[in-house]
Amino acid sequence: MRKLMLAGAVALAMMGSTASFAGDMVVTEGHIAQFRSALRLTAEQERYWAPIAATLRNIARQQNADSATLSGSSLRRVVAAAMPLFRRLDTDQKRQAMALARSLGVSSLASAF
Repeated sequence: MRKLMLAGAVALAMMGSTASFAGDMVVTEGHIAQFRSALRLTAEQERYWAPIAATLRNIARQQNADSATLSGSSLRRVVAAAMPLFRRLDTDQKRQAMALARSLGVSSLASAF
């Protein structure tokens, strides 16, 4: 359960939102790059980043095309894409991910996942 909560918080942090609920989140390329940089991925972890970035970019395209906000199903897709990487993050990377989530005001949503 804790891993799933972390995954939700990190996925939300990837969105770069200060929104209090998922409906207001908008995914941008800048948010994706910011989160990747903050994680300081190792060479072994890098290969697990591509599916996460691809999922986020797909969501961003859908948002732009539909003028839609981020849905619960979009968040679940991000979490599913991110789980292989989350399993490989070290303690410091997990701490950094949670700190980023808190700074973006989205860590309280982690329990929803």
